[in-house]
Amino acid sequence: MSRRRRGKGRRGGNSFYLIVVVLALAAVWYYVSFHARPYLGGSLAVYFMDVGQGDATLVRTGAGYVLIDGGDRQAGPIVTRYLRNARVRRIEYVVATHPHADHIGGLIDVLDGFEVGTIIMPRVAHTTVTFENFIDAIERNDIPVREPIPGDTIVMGDATFTIVAPNSSGHANLNDYSVSMLLSYGEMRFLFTGDAEAVSEAEMLGGGHDLFAQVLHVGHHGSRTSTTQPFLDAVSPLVAVISVGANNPFGHPHSEVVARLEAAGVVIYRTDRHGTVRISTDGRSLTVR
Repeated sequence: MSRRRRGKGRRGGNSFYLIVVVLALAAVWYYVSFHARPYLGGSLAVYFMDVGQGDATLVRTGAGYVLIDGGDRQAGPIVTRYLRNARVRRIEYVVATHPHADHIGGLIDVLDGFEVGTIIMPRVAHTTVTFENFIDAIERNDIPVREPIPGDTIVMGDATFTIVAPNSSGHANLNDYSVSMLLSYGEMRFLFTGDAEAVSEAEMLGGGHDLFAQVLHVGHHGSRTSTTQPFLDAVSPLVAVISVGANNPFGHPHSEVVARLEAAGVVIYRTDRHGTVRISTDGRSLTVR
């Protein structure tokens, strides 16, 4: 009897250790799933990455990835690490909204580190070393470039990107060449505008584009030069995301823009306060994390 009791005790001990091992493995799985890489819940997800004073937005569709801008040169390692943690190997489209360094600088590392299908960028040049290095990276990796034409669409599975700007050339300000895109997925819509300012916003309105979107990526980091009242009225967002660096020297986002959004009842998320903002959708509702 005593031997059987000892044997039973050993079996009970083995069961206990088995439970401990299972719980430990579960804990490791939880950490890897929710910390070591971005959470990929929902059918479509948009990640507004925290890259300081700059823009970098990753869109995950059921048919692949789209990356809109990549922050400045120093943000390159941040963006590439994020992509690798998300197990991204190929990016179907990289959108360089306009030639300013805080939007294209980090894309140089991306072009050198990942397979890229097509680059979408406006037909306008800049005189900076960052822009020259960006063009060199495109040529070095032999990536085709597509010019944005308003009304053109890109279909990625059930997601559709419609180009709504730039609508003209000859702008004095490079910001107004920004590629602006409307992403539609089911009933949900996202509007990305780069650094488009009042001139480009007016052209989008005058061009008859349907700009309504539940989520607005606020133009030019919340500068007073963008998000005019007529434009905001046309978009009528529920949620606004501002990509902005903490204590930036430009005072972004400007108080007038924040007040305008708040007066419209828009819920505001800021990368300087909330870090990377993930918005996922099943096509009927939005989840913000």
